[in-house]
Amino acid sequence: MINLRNKTFIVITVVLFVLSGFFIYDLMSYMNDREAKSIQVGNESLQKVQSEIEEILNGVIEEGAKLKEIVENQKLTAAEVRKLVETSSRDLFYLQAVAIAYEPYVFDSTKLLFAPFYDKRKGRVIQLEDKYDYTVDTVSTNIWYHGPLQNEGPEWSDPFFGTASKVLVADYGVPFYLEGSSKPSGVISLIMDLKKLGAKMDSLAIGSTGTAMIFSESGHVVAHPISEYILDVDLQSMTEELGLGDMADVMLLTKEGYTEFTRYLGRTVYAFYAEVPHVQWKTLVVFNSEDLLGQAEKLHFKLIRLCHGLSGIVFMLFLFILSPKASIKRKLWSTSVFLSLIIVTNIMVMWYLNLNFNNSRGSNNEVFIDSRTSLAAFINSENQKVSKLGLQKFIPVATGIFVEEFEFRDSYNVIIRGEVWQKWPRHLARFYDAAIRFPQEALAARTLITKFSEQEDKNFVTHTWTVKVMLKMPFDYSKYPFDVRDVKIEIMYPDVESGILLVPDVDGYSDIFPYSFPGINRDIYLNDSKLLSTQFSFNLVNFHDRFGNKRFNGLNQFPIMKYSINLKRRLLNVMVMNIIPISVVAAMIFLIFYSLTKDEDDKSGVSMMGAVQSSAGFFFVLLVAHIGLRRRLSTPSLTYIESFYLIMYVILALLAINVVAFTKSKNQSGLLHYEDNLIVKVSYWPVLLFAWMIITLLVFYN
Repeated sequence: MINLRNKTFIVITVVLFVLSGFFIYDLMSYMNDREAKSIQVGNESLQKVQSEIEEILNGVIEEGAKLKEIVENQKLTAAEVRKLVETSSRDLFYLQAVAIAYEPYVFDSTKLLFAPFYDKRKGRVIQLEDKYDYTVDTVSTNIWYHGPLQNEGPEWSDPFFGTASKVLVADYGVPFYLEGSSKPSGVISLIMDLKKLGAKMDSLAIGSTGTAMIFSESGHVVAHPISEYILDVDLQSMTEELGLGDMADVMLLTKEGYTEFTRYLGRTVYAFYAEVPHVQWKTLVVFNSEDLLGQAEKLHFKLIRLCHGLSGIVFMLFLFILSPKASIKRKLWSTSVFLSLIIVTNIMVMWYLNLNFNNSRGSNNEVFIDSRTSLAAFINSENQKVSKLGLQKFIPVATGIFVEEFEFRDSYNVIIRGEVWQKWPRHLARFYDAAIRFPQEALAARTLITKFSEQEDKNFVTHTWTVKVMLKMPFDYSKYPFDVRDVKIEIMYPDVESGILLVPDVDGYSDIFPYSFPGINRDIYLNDSKLLSTQFSFNLVNFHDRFGNKRFNGLNQFPIMKYSINLKRRLLNVMVMNIIPISVVAAMIFLIFYSLTKDEDDKSGVSMMGAVQSSAGFFFVLLVAHIGLRRRLSTPSLTYIESFYLIMYVILALLAINVVAFTKSKNQSGLLHYEDNLIVKVSYWPVLLFAWMIITLLVFYN
């Protein structure tokens, strides 16, 4: 027969099992819902891009069909053909040019070739036959003409540099048949401006650094925010840059799909792709899940909550298996030790999660740059914002940094020594001089910026400075010693009104992935920290003032380039200087509690005054260590490790009160006198550790 006490334990255990089951379900649902939402938004984004691109391409296809019908059903003069290509080219925004090219002697039996070509950029009609022989099938740039003829049907070409238009283009060719002809009489060519298509793709990108692009059946990039990629980069190289590994072959062989992968600092990235209807091109959309769903901060909290629930179950099972034949005193001590171990385990789990996963995240207005693609996407996004406000677009100037040495002067000031270079475009040299400014420069700092070289290139002049500057950083020490120190170096052009935007010189580094540590001397000695990563980003700053500058009229946020050095604190010094002394003092206090007795024959106990004096001594030991910590950090906020000191002060006060009450109390049947203050003794470690656990939970997961 189970007695009432055991029934109560069973009820509590069942409740804990139910709660833990709910926590497991909640954790799995959260992770599945987060992934499902990412996939849903990714598919919606892909469909949006597909719809926009399909509309553009359908417009080109319909225009080609209309031109074919006119050419085949009407006997056109040379002037009418020229007028037709001009009108058609002007009608569609994404067309760069239109050409109607006839087979030899088809348009005029006395004339070998006839191919009027209207170039929208030049604003006039030219004759292709005067420029080159487009019927030569051995010339790669003539594929726009021979492809549709050989297939005897419409065909989209891979991107190429137009011989006549002098721009990056992709061609939609439609063969036409004149009356009575069984073979193609020529080709109608509608030539798309891939820069315009790339700009459209970028406007459809997801998040602050999301990217949309198009690649052809052969793997050539058709549209991309970086126009140079269209000819120089194929899909294989693109997937390597994005960290997609061997996904290039899968994307080429399958019509649609998606993949999830993890980039630096554990950030999840999704890539969705699908075939564009009516063509053999595919659309690829890549975005960070954090751009859509934010940081996964709830995940750790749900893990900790589950850990607490399972700990409760383990503790209740321990109570069930506790030997009923053991004495009450032994049961209480066993319960105290086991409960203390469970609490310590929970604290260690929280420490582990924060020590290994609490990496640099950046502010809400910070946009990370890890490739040329993400940089181009950000620049295009910002230019679209200022264009909508009627302002001049930003002028990007590639700027690089190499940190040779840095040190912490105090809690908030960092001295940086290194080199900064700037690739100054030649066309800007007539209006502005190359220069840099550090907005975080400390007031009392002596900044040394010395130019030591200028190297001329075809398109720009590289200016290089040696820099030694002390910067003031708003470090957050609330989680010390489990905090992450991000040395964020902001670099901007002094004249904001100029519209010059300093951007990372991605070509100046072999790799700008954070874990490749671009821009820093990796042999820098850091005695209390370890280097996690270095990375580039942009901080969108709201100056809340116009400075008499019309550029700020309606522009609430101005992008400033930022170079971050992400550091994780080593725990050895903190363990030796803070955690170990606190633990030793806590153990000594427990020994005082444990030795306290009213047994006059027991000479090993401590007296009331001895306990009070020991408490005073421990207090001053802790106070000196606490003051030393405050001097080292010099922070106005309360740090996590300081809460341990504050709890110990309370414990010392309670010790003194308990000793006096125990010694002076004459009620021998009271709770304090049960087994010589046993209840207080067995409660000491669980209460102390539980207070530390609550503080840890509030600091890290509030």
